[in-house]
Amino acid sequence: MKISGLPLSKLSKFFLLILLFVSFASGSEASGKYTVKKGDSFYTISKKYHININDLKNANSASATGLKPGDKIVIPSKKNASHKENIAIDSSKDSVSNKKTSHEKSPADKTAEPLKTAQKDLYYIVKKGDTLSSISRSHAVSVADLTELNNLKKSVKLKRGQKLLLKFEGQRSYTVRRGDTIWNIAKKFKIDAEELMEINDMDSPSLKSGQKLYLEEIQPDLAELQNKEILIKNLEVEMQKASESEEFSERSFPDKLTLFAKKLLNIPYKFGGNSFLGIDCSAYVKKVYGLLGIDLPRTAREQYNEGEAIDKEELSVGDLVFFRTYASFPSHVGIYLGNNLFIHASSKGKKVKVDNLDAPYFVKRFIGAKRLLTDGNKSVDPQS
Repeated sequence: MKISGLPLSKLSKFFLLILLFVSFASGSEASGKYTVKKGDSFYTISKKYHININDLKNANSASATGLKPGDKIVIPSKKNASHKENIAIDSSKDSVSNKKTSHEKSPADKTAEPLKTAQKDLYYIVKKGDTLSSISRSHAVSVADLTELNNLKKSVKLKRGQKLLLKFEGQRSYTVRRGDTIWNIAKKFKIDAEELMEINDMDSPSLKSGQKLYLEEIQPDLAELQNKEILIKNLEVEMQKASESEEFSERSFPDKLTLFAKKLLNIPYKFGGNSFLGIDCSAYVKKVYGLLGIDLPRTAREQYNEGEAIDKEELSVGDLVFFRTYASFPSHVGIYLGNNLFIHASSKGKKVKVDNLDAPYFVKRFIGAKRLLTDGNKSVDPQS
């Protein structure tokens, strides 16, 4: 692949496109309808729109048992979701689904008094005669959610005094049982096995009985999200100024690449992410190269098929370095900076960071490198 330097005017156009994309990704508030695509789950959709998974499920109670491609679901706005969430936590009155007044409570309603905890968990203590269905109706939560939250079978017989979790505001988890595999757990909770491994920083799919697996990443609170948006806007201004400077236009291509790569240091890592609010390894590489007019495929596996294969000893600034992490194929990628250092969006570090190729973790998983820059626009590794 032969790539030549780009004039400043073209770089500015690329920046405008990138900044427009970022502004949309960080400034829009999810609201409206969404058509489910193959591979979608409540988890992936909630992460895409930066909303709580429980709010998404509550807004689509008819689809609580699962999603199918082509389904149309409601995406609640963050404002409305927060309002509904406060109502659900602070109120122990009649269920929203039962159109009764406070003077028309049934016996079941009178006993359905949830307990609050410091962690904002919402529990219910089972009474005589309770079933999953009756608790589901009185608390506006699906039977599927009750069984999932409490690790129960639908046919289970409840015991009086048993404590059931109705809603959980924190990070959901699952305790591995004998015979479990990463794939059947992922299927059970309707998420990708690859995603489950990323969330739990797993290098292999092997599991141990009693192991705790997190089923979702921790949702950032509103204040944290607003702080990130401010940082992103500052970053946009900084990168725009850098691209328009006379000094920048005189830099070599690898120097420009390194500048942009380092400007994105500490951007949060997010599995499947593609914006400055959260980005994964291949999206990071694609974005950095895209800022200089080079369009790369979206995944590390596809990027491994680009450019010219080179030996580790021949690495120079701007080369791509590849690793096998959770899969047998290339599943992680970074950009070489020289002196045996590379920059990447790290799932373990939870952000864009610089690491050393000689670290045991990366030595064990390194599978090759690819060169996208020609002799005319690459620089020599200071180490060689």
